[in-house]
Amino acid sequence: MKIRSIVQTLTVVAFVGVTLTACGPSKVDQCNTLSTEINKASGLGKKFEAVGKEMSPANGIKNIEDFHRVSKEASTKVKTLVGELDGVITNVKAAELKDEKLVGYRDRSVTAYSAASKSLKEVADILVTFTKVEANAAGQKQIKDSLKDLQKATTVLEAVDKDEKTISSEFNTYCGVGKK
Repeated sequence: MKIRSIVQTLTVVAFVGVTLTACGPSKVDQCNTLSTEINKASGLGKKFEAVGKEMSPANGIKNIEDFHRVSKEASTKVKTLVGELDGVITNVKAAELKDEKLVGYRDRSVTAYSAASKSLKEVADILVTFTKVEANAAGQKQIKDSLKDLQKATTVLEAVDKDEKTISSEFNTYCGVGKK
């Protein structure tokens, strides 16, 4: 009789264990997890914009030395921010999610951020090129050629921005952000 009682108890315990492990984190918890990681990228966007504004000729670029200095500073800042973006990508990838829709949003975000990182690395390389141009016709040609590459990178970044807005909107709708 005691064996039967022990088996019944173990069966109940096993059933409870299976039920508890099947529950996992709620959709709200998973939404919050993913949101926390993705929101770190939005702050970086503002930092990248600030670096772009620093490159403005209105900020004291009067000669080739100023151009070299500003290009070098901007390249360093962009590389630093790309490192931060790559960290965000790593954290977003690592977000443990069970909800298939949220996994899709996570993966699409990683793809978008990875494309942005690649383009921003190209921008940093172009800025390094700018630090070496000379004040002559060859330097002007080098800048013009680099500007074409810069425009390509900008086009990719604009597409990434559009994708990110779409993903964000879909994510917010799915997770009920903004609903009352």
